[in-house]
Formats: sequence, structure tokens, C-alpha cells
Amino acid sequence: MAERMITAIGLTTASARGGIDIALIATDGETRIVRRQSLTFPQAAETQTFVEFCAAAVHRFLESEALARDRVALIGLQETDAETAGEELARATGIDVVYDFGGADREAGGKGRPLEPVYHRALADAAGLARPLAVVEIGEEARVVFIGEDGSLSVHRVAPSAERIAQIGASLPASPLLWLLAGEEARIAALFDALVRAIPSPVHRAAEMGWSAEHFEAEASAYLAVRSLRRLPLTFPGTTGVRQALTGGRLARAPRR
Repeated sequence: MAERMITAIGLTTASARGGIDIALIATDGETRIVRRQSLTFPQAAETQTFVEFCAAAVHRFLESEALARDRVALIGLQETDAETAGEELARATGIDVVYDFGGADREAGGKGRPLEPVYHRALADAAGLARPLAVVEIGEEARVVFIGEDGSLSVHRVAPSAERIAQIGASLPASPLLWLLAGEEARIAALFDALVRAIPSPVHRAAEMGWSAEHFEAEASAYLAVRSLRRLPLTFPGTTGVRQALTGGRLARAPRR
């Protein structure tokens, strides 16, 4: 029987724009995903702590979307150095918070990140994209996420140039049937045409598939929170170097009214 859908908010710091990114999704933690509203809230006053800023952004987001607090089951909080951030945010918002997604992986000998590849796979599966598939994330560095025909995940870091990415492609376990280029348009615009010329398989912008360029990580945090609640794997040998696929995340319960 299919698992029920859970509505979750994801929070991440918006380093490129300053502030907090918030995204709302409903998901079963696997391939059923309904992507809803997403916003960026600008940097708050310096007198606010990180948790105060996040809590205020959640309240403003709910108000802006006319969404009752009890319609949201979970908040997924991006990795933070504040040990008590999850518990504090749960108390401040009245919503259960899942945080520290990579902690169990690090304790097991993995790097604890990246955490987004499992969400890449989920979006690809939800869209019915054929495997094997490669997703190129462009940021300060490039990261190639390879999704094997069997759903296996591996991550390959590379300098953000078409030549280097094409070289990674030649060394993958199988030739991807499709390449998706993900990231903010300002970062990928200069690379796209060169990548089309360098790679024999079709190359498309991930945005063409409806994937968010600005709020992808916030969506991923919401998705990871639901997977964590259901004790599904978040990290894998090919993504973090951990010995076996692991779930993770810590659950902070909000005070019950």
C-alpha cells in the first residue's frame, strides 16, 4: 500500500542572495512529489539569532501563503553548526523539525554530504526519465551526480568546464542517456552550449524539466526530512563514501498544544 503524502517545509541559507530559502512540498519520501510554493526571505536584522530568523521566515511564509501551521507536518533544516537549532526551531514554530541529516553518516565514517543526490533521483523518477542519467550541478565547483540503471548513486566532483565534465562522463560506469545541467541560470548559461558540443548524449537544462533553479536545496531539505521520518536512506557509498546506505537526521518534537 502506498505511503501517505506528508507536507514539509525545507529551510536553507540563501548564500548567493542573502537570507533564507523556504520551499514547501508534499511527498511520500520516495517518488511521489508535489512541489508547491517557494520563497527567499532577505537577511534579517543582525540582532536576530539564526533560529529567530528561521522562525520568523517560517511564520511569514505561512502567512503569505494563507497556510495554517497544522497543515505542515515537518520542517527540514539544512546542516547548521548550532547543536540545539532543531529543538529551538521546533519550539519557536510549533512544527516538528528534522535536522542534522549527515550526522549518522559522519559517525559511520562517511563525509556527511552531499545530501541532494537522492532528491535528484526522486525528481528524475517522478518525471519518468530513463536511466542511466547524469545531473551536473554547477556552483563554485561542478558536481556530476550519476544515477545508474538500477538507481545506484555516485558523485563526481570536477572543475566547472565542459572539457572536464565530458572526461568524467567517459569514466562513468555506463553512458548516460541524458544529461541535465542544474543550477542558477547565471552560472550555467556560459557552460551549456559548450557542454552540448562536448557530450554526444542529449543535454538539457534541469529547469526544462520543471526543477527549481533557486530553491532546489530548500526542496531537498523538505524531502530529506520526510525520508528521515520514514527511516529511508539519505546517504550512500557512492555519494559520501559511507560503507552502506544509511538513514539519518534527528527529530525535534514541537510542544503539543
